[in-house]
Amino acid sequence: MFSITYFNHLIKSNFKFLLAFTFVLCAFLIVICNVFTPETISGISDTTKGTIASNILTGNGSLVSFLSNSFYALMAIFFPMVYSIFVANRMIAEKVDTGSMASYLSTPVSRNTITVTSAAYLILSLIVMWCIASIVGIIAANAFQPDALDVDTFLMLNVGVFLYHFAISSICFCSSCIFNTSKNSLLIGGGLPLMFFVISLLMKLSDSLEFLEYFTLNSLFDPSSILNNSGYSQEFMIMATIGIILYVIGIVWFEKKDLPL
Repeated sequence: MFSITYFNHLIKSNFKFLLAFTFVLCAFLIVICNVFTPETISGISDTTKGTIASNILTGNGSLVSFLSNSFYALMAIFFPMVYSIFVANRMIAEKVDTGSMASYLSTPVSRNTITVTSAAYLILSLIVMWCIASIVGIIAANAFQPDALDVDTFLMLNVGVFLYHFAISSICFCSSCIFNTSKNSLLIGGGLPLMFFVISLLMKLSDSLEFLEYFTLNSLFDPSSILNNSGYSQEFMIMATIGIILYVIGIVWFEKKDLPL
């Protein structure tokens, strides 16, 4: 069910993408920790008060609060999501679409081994991405703003955003396993996460759009609940459950479906 050889192949073929997206996340964290001191954040809050930007770029004056309303509302959602969309499609649907899947299946490697190993890589790569981001964020905060970062809350935000991307990646992976063409895989596997992201942004622009929370998975990752240390465990469990179910569906579907090989 799991092939170390194939796993190593996936690491080599996707390493540049993982490195690039992890670097972008770390760069944003370093810039925010360097530029936005608590005093600066307070000033931005006063400047944007009463405007649309106040719903996105403000906080309660602390570094972790500003991160939750800026980094975890935009960069931490968008960039890993694009990574999951791109890599999940490359792993299964693109191989079927280009015909290269036939060469893999002509070896002793089975369909189940390919999907299980691919799922393991995608999940573990996201874990590595957020572990590195966590370490870099803590180091940057200590370097530029000693004692300004609530480390426990920061780490819990990273656990939450990882579970969000675990669920999002499961949508991308399941879609890649179901469809035989990259076009259809990206339409669903990429379209749904992007739609969720756009809806979450619209919700931030107006309180009258709060009903849209029922149409987006993003509402399950609520940084404010983590900041207040209340009411987020259930959402964490739901995201984890969604991820597990969709990964399993994708693996089983690919095992049983007819392939144009």
